[in-house]
Amino acid sequence: MVVESFSIPSRIVDLQAEAAFIVLEKAKLAERKGIDVVHLEIGEPDFDTPQHIKEAAIEALKRNETHYTPTPGIQELREAISEYLREVYSVDFDWRSNIAVTVGAKQAVFAVMLTLLEEGDEVIYPNPGYPAYSSAAKYAGARVVPYRLTVDNGFSMKAEVLSEMITPKTKMIVLNSPNNPCGSILSSQDVRGIVELAEDHKLYIVSDEIYRPILFDGLQHYSPLNYASDIDRVVLVDGFSKRYAMTGWRLGYVTVSKHIHPYLVKVLNIMTSCPVSFAQRAAIAALRGPQEPVYEMVREYEKRRNVVVEELSKIDGLRFVKPTGAFYAFVDISRILSRVGRSSEEFVLDLIEKYGVAFLHGTAMGSYGEGYIRISFANSIDNIRKGIGRLKQAVEEVMKG
Repeated sequence: MVVESFSIPSRIVDLQAEAAFIVLEKAKLAERKGIDVVHLEIGEPDFDTPQHIKEAAIEALKRNETHYTPTPGIQELREAISEYLREVYSVDFDWRSNIAVTVGAKQAVFAVMLTLLEEGDEVIYPNPGYPAYSSAAKYAGARVVPYRLTVDNGFSMKAEVLSEMITPKTKMIVLNSPNNPCGSILSSQDVRGIVELAEDHKLYIVSDEIYRPILFDGLQHYSPLNYASDIDRVVLVDGFSKRYAMTGWRLGYVTVSKHIHPYLVKVLNIMTSCPVSFAQRAAIAALRGPQEPVYEMVREYEKRRNVVVEELSKIDGLRFVKPTGAFYAFVDISRILSRVGRSSEEFVLDLIEKYGVAFLHGTAMGSYGEGYIRISFANSIDNIRKGIGRLKQAVEEVMKG
C-alpha cells in the first residue's frame, strides 16, 4: 500500500488493532458536542488499583528502583509468579527457565507468536475473539483459521469441531477462557478434549487466562495445565490488568518450556528491553498481598452481570448467552440490523450520536462478530441500567419504524 511517497508493508496494513479505543474516541467526541454518553464499550475495570499495590510501587520509587531490570523480569517477581502458579495449578514452573514478565499480556501473545510460528504455519483461534491473536499470528507469517463462536454453540470451542479443522500445517490452538468478548467459559470436558486433541497432533496450546478469577455462579476455571501430560506444549498467558485493576501498569507474564525460553527472551529484549522496574514491585505486592479487593470486584461484577441479563431480557429481538465469566455480554442484534440495513459498526456509531450510549461493534472482535455488539459491564449498575435502557429505546423505535 502506498501512502503519499511511503510504501507501507502489507503485514502492517492488514493488522487489526483494538477498535474499542476507536469507539471510545468517537464517544469522547460526542461528549464534546454536549451529548451525555454512557460508556459500555471499553474493557477496563472501573475500580482503582488497590492501595497496597500502589504503595509498593511508591516505595520502590523512593528506593530509586528506576533502572533497567533483566529482560524477563526481576527474580523476586518471577519467584512470586512461580509460587502463585504452583498454588493454583499444582504445576512447578522454574522462575529462571519457564517464566517471563511482559509489558502487558498483549506483548506476551505477540512475543509467543513471533517465537513459535513460521511462514505457512496455521493457527486456530476463537472468532469473535481478542484481535491480538489473529494480528500477531499474521504478522509472524502464519495463516489464521477462525473457530466461529456463536450464540447457538454457547460461544464455546469443542474438540470434535477442532478435529475437523486441523491440517498437517496446524501448529497452534489459541484458547481464551473466560472469553473476551463473549463472557463464556470452557467446561472441564471441553478443555480436557482440546488438550488430548492437541497432544495427539503435537500442537501448541496458547491459553490466555487474563480473566481467570472473574467467574460467576460458583463456577470453576479449567486450564489446559490441569490436564496436559506435556506442559511444555502449553503456553500460559496471564497478567495483572483485569484482576488487580492495573491496566495502565502494563504488566503480564508468560510461561514456556525451558527450550523455548531463551528465544522468547530474545524477542522480548528486542521489543522493550525489560518491563518497568517499579511496576514489578507492585506486581509482587499484588500476588502476595491481600486478595480481598479481587473478590470484592468479582462480587460486584456478578451483581452487574445480573442487572445486564435483567435489562437485556426486557428487549425484544435480541439473543444472548448469560455471561459466566469476564465482564462482557455479547449480544446478537442481527434481527435489528436487518431491519435498518446497517452493519454492527454503523449501528454502534448511531447509538452514540442519537441515543448517547457506547457499545463495541462485534466486528471489532473479528469478522464473525458481525451482527453482534459487546456490552462491557465494567461500569456502575446505574449506568448499566441507563445504557441498556437507551438501547431498548433505540430498538423499539427501529422495530416500530
